[in-house]
Amino acid sequence: MPELTRYGYRDAMSGFFEFPTENARRILPAHLEPVEVHHGTSVFALTAFDFNQSEVGPYGEVVMAVLVSPLVKPGQPFPKSAMYPYLVATTTRAAREHAIERWHLPHWMEDVDIAFDRPGDHIAVHVKADGAPVVDMTIYQYAWKPVSHLHQSFMKDGEANYFAQVTMEGQHSEHEDEKGKLVLHDHPFNKALSIPDVYDTPFREQWMRDGLQTFQPLVQLEAA
Repeated sequence: MPELTRYGYRDAMSGFFEFPTENARRILPAHLEPVEVHHGTSVFALTAFDFNQSEVGPYGEVVMAVLVSPLVKPGQPFPKSAMYPYLVATTTRAAREHAIERWHLPHWMEDVDIAFDRPGDHIAVHVKADGAPVVDMTIYQYAWKPVSHLHQSFMKDGEANYFAQVTMEGQHSEHEDEKGKLVLHDHPFNKALSIPDVYDTPFREQWMRDGLQTFQPLVQLEAA
């Protein structure tokens, strides 16, 4: 396995939404702590990627995640965010098998349809599984600037727990103007969420363009 794994993307869009901490704890393994925006309210994150370069070719991907407390060590940089992706879906089997084998990420085990609309000052993603709508999300742009941000991803596969450092580079737009919109449809894809309790307006919107996502080698964490 190469030391670093790189994925080039045309667009990476994220919305961050308030939802009950009780729901977050039902999703998270016991060793991870959700980040709360205020008492009783944690953060659900939805990210959609339009990958145009990877070891397995171009594909679309959607990631459902909960924000968690990062793993911080003395002398190491503090990450912009830490997430526990509890469900990932892709448009190709090759991408799905690659991510399961290399990153131990939990997947929707069929190809999904992911369509992006880019009408100007905003971007929308529409996800369907088995021909039925799963999720629709729209976010808006703000000022653009080049960035290189460190993030963390936690994974669980059976009894084993894993961790990876992820760097996101590219043109970046981020704001808290609450312009965007989320629609979660009644579908087994969303069974981990209490849909009526998830805020449909993001408190933070992030859009990255023409960039590179780089994974450092996966690390297996010691049992607590």
